[in-house]
Amino acid sequence: MLINSNYSRGAFLVLLLFGFVFAQEQKTFKLKSGEKISGEVLSETETSITIKSSIAGEVTIQKSDLKKETITIILNSGDVVKGVVLEKTVDHFKIESAFGEITVPTEQIKSIEEAHKANSQAPLVAKRSLFGTRWETESSQSDEWYFSKERLMDVWFDPTGYTIPKNALYFSGLSWGFGLTDRVQITSKWTNYFWQDFNLRPKITVFKSGNVESQSAFAIGGHLHTRGLPDKYKLIANASKDYGLNSGEEAYTYEDGWVRLGATPNEDGEYYNDWGDGDRFWGELFAAFTLSKLREGGNGRINTTIGASAVLYPGEDLAPRIYLATDIDVSKSVKIMGEIFYDPFFPEMINLENDEPLNTPIHFDVGFLTNKLGLNDNLWVGIHFQRPFIAFYWKF
Repeated sequence: MLINSNYSRGAFLVLLLFGFVFAQEQKTFKLKSGEKISGEVLSETETSITIKSSIAGEVTIQKSDLKKETITIILNSGDVVKGVVLEKTVDHFKIESAFGEITVPTEQIKSIEEAHKANSQAPLVAKRSLFGTRWETESSQSDEWYFSKERLMDVWFDPTGYTIPKNALYFSGLSWGFGLTDRVQITSKWTNYFWQDFNLRPKITVFKSGNVESQSAFAIGGHLHTRGLPDKYKLIANASKDYGLNSGEEAYTYEDGWVRLGATPNEDGEYYNDWGDGDRFWGELFAAFTLSKLREGGNGRINTTIGASAVLYPGEDLAPRIYLATDIDVSKSVKIMGEIFYDPFFPEMINLENDEPLNTPIHFDVGFLTNKLGLNDNLWVGIHFQRPFIAFYWKF
C-alpha cells in the first residue's frame, strides 16, 4: 500500500522535531560565581572537567569552582535523605547528610527533589492568571532536576509501562483511576455509566528496573465492557439512508459510511451507531514497554514507549493498534508529546465527516501537556492533533 506523501512529510517533520530536541542536549555546569555554562564533556579528571562550549570553545572547569548541589532523595522504602552531593554516578549518589557521608544506590531511589522544595521557610511568590492569584513556594528552573511533576500512565489514550502511584486518585473528562499499589492501578470510563456500561481497566507493571540515569518498565492490562460499542470503525456500503428526489418523485438512496464495530442495521438497513447501542460483552487487551532516560544535564527525562493493543468484539474482526510514543520534559510542569501509530480501524475526523476511506492506516499525533495555567498544580491540560483534541485531568 502506498503512503500518502503528506503523511510522509508529516513523519519527516515529527522526526526532525524530536531529532532537534535530542541534538540540543548538553551537560550544564553551575559555578559558585553564579555563572553557568553548557557543553559536551571531552574529558574529566579528579580535579577538573574539560568541555566543548558553543560560545567559548574548549574550556577546563576546576571542580572546586563548581556550585555544590543540595538535594532531597526519596527512597522506595519511604525514607528521606537530604544533603550536599559529593559524588554522582550511574550506580549511586554519595551525600553529605546530617548522618554523615551516605552512599545511596540509584536503584533504591524513587524520586529526587531540590532540597529547598521541602523547606517550609522557602519564600512564597505570587502566581497571577486570568483566574486570580495564588501563592507558591519560589523555585528555580536553573537548578538540576531529575523528574518532572508527572510521570505519564498514558500518552493521550495509549498506555505506557507505568501506573498511577499508590493511593493516588485521578479524574478526567472521560475517566477516573486509582493506584492500588505502586505497580497496580484500576481505571474506568465514568462517561460510559450513562448507558449502563460497567467497565474496568486494570493495569499491572510486570517489571520495573534501572536507575536515575536510565529506567525501563513493562505493563500489561485490559479493558472489560458489559455493553456499548468500541471507538473503532469500519467502512460499510449502504450504511445510511438519504432522502431525495428521483425523476421528480420522493425516493431514498443509500450511502457508504463509517460505523462502529458491533453496530447492527435496523429494518430499513440503517445502522445503530451510537456509543451505547451495543448490548454484548467485549474487551481490549494491551501491553506497553517504556524506556525512560535522563536528559543530558540532568534536567528532566525523555520517555519512549512502544506498545500494542487489540479490541475484541463478538462477531467482528480483531482490531489491532501498534504505537510508538515519546514524551519529553521541557520543564517540571510542561511536556511535549508525539506519537506514530498503525490503526486501520481509526478514521480521522475528516474521514468520519466525509465518509471517506483512509489514505493510510498510519497516523500521527503531537501536542503538549502542562499544569501551569494558574488554576491548580493538580490540574493538567493538554492540546493535541487527534480527536478529542483537548485533554485534561486532576490528580490527587
